[in-house]
Amino acid sequence: MADSHPTPPDATTPNKGAVDMPRPTAAPIVLAVGIALILAGWALNITFIIVGAVIFVAGLGGWIAQLLPGRGHALEPFETVRGRALVTGEPGRVAQLRQGMPGYRLRMPEKVHPISAGIKGGILGGIIMPLPAMLYGLISGKGIWLPLNLLAGMVLPGVDEMSVEALGQFNLTLAIVGLLIHATNSVTFGLLYGVLLPTLPPISKPLAWGALLMPLLWTVAAFLTTAMFNSQVRELVDWPWFVVSQFIFGVVVALFVMWFNPEGGVGTGAAGGILGGVLMAVPAMLWGYFTGHGIWYPVNLLAVMVQPPDAALTVEALEQYDGTWLLAATAFHGALSLAFGIVYGVLLPRVPAMPGPFAWGALMMPLLWTATSYGLMGVVNPVLQDTVDWPWFVVSQFVFGLVAAIVVVRSEQVYVTPAGRGQKPSGEAAT
Repeated sequence: MADSHPTPPDATTPNKGAVDMPRPTAAPIVLAVGIALILAGWALNITFIIVGAVIFVAGLGGWIAQLLPGRGHALEPFETVRGRALVTGEPGRVAQLRQGMPGYRLRMPEKVHPISAGIKGGILGGIIMPLPAMLYGLISGKGIWLPLNLLAGMVLPGVDEMSVEALGQFNLTLAIVGLLIHATNSVTFGLLYGVLLPTLPPISKPLAWGALLMPLLWTVAAFLTTAMFNSQVRELVDWPWFVVSQFIFGVVVALFVMWFNPEGGVGTGAAGGILGGVLMAVPAMLWGYFTGHGIWYPVNLLAVMVQPPDAALTVEALEQYDGTWLLAATAFHGALSLAFGIVYGVLLPRVPAMPGPFAWGALMMPLLWTATSYGLMGVVNPVLQDTVDWPWFVVSQFVFGLVAAIVVVRSEQVYVTPAGRGQKPSGEAAT
């Protein structure tokens, strides 16, 4: 390996105190994930295609942006040692490195949480996450076996023909299949979490809290509003898409705050909330268009959450344009967007930074669980997608992610040994 000291700046160097270096980017892996989801969508569900297309465009745009003049490089300043002059390199000399010596084929990062911590977190998370699902079964009166039987419906055909009453009863076959699916997913997602964690970049404090806090606030507000004014709407909402819209809202608000005022504040949060409220309507309208309900369906659903109609609510009525519902939806949506943006701006300076493993666990696990369950169920038993109470389902996955993240964060980090066998020092005989 050649001498690693940088060449001192000279007259040809653009900046005499720095060297031009490539800027790191996650765009290639984002692009790859988008392509993988698009291909998976052909076999599973159109949801994967749409989400993959969004990720693909984001990754491609980020990669192209790195190729623009002045965007893909950064000036790295030369370092000095205790104020002394730079050390000059001597061409022709090669530093001989051996295994274990600093600089010999190092793996980055040097210190990571072990993969076994992810597996342990997945197992413990899998044990605890059924608790909110069983609690939902008790509160709803549908029985504690409903979530497990619905889980078996991901792979067993014919479950969609069972009544809700039958799904709430104990069934040995469904229980065994549901437990196997649950255990397999828990260990698999825990393993993926442990393997991917060292390669994932840190999440900034504004983005971590925005992506986590906003979907929770929006979903809880919508769930409580429907419970108070019009519980019938809850059965008509496609909750996975609803949560995706709230996630986009949180990301947009966080990016807006990071760009203009990373410290937050009422004004910045309010402006970010308004912008997020405008953009979050895009995936909702796309869902309405691709499912055949029309772009007014999500708008009207939002309106009847607070303004129940006089007549019986039908899907056909929700698919039509209604000026009164449009005004009600705009007012309700705008008020919540503004309120949640202000809450985010006020709380941001007061909340602590979120550890990377914790943020990734709480974000990645619910997405993986929900996408896998929704996609597989859509292939085998599409009718069951309307039977699942998705807010409670997402809460269970969120609990899984939190538990797995806590286990990983509390685990002891280990050092990664250098790769390869290395070279023997001169004078030693080869073995």
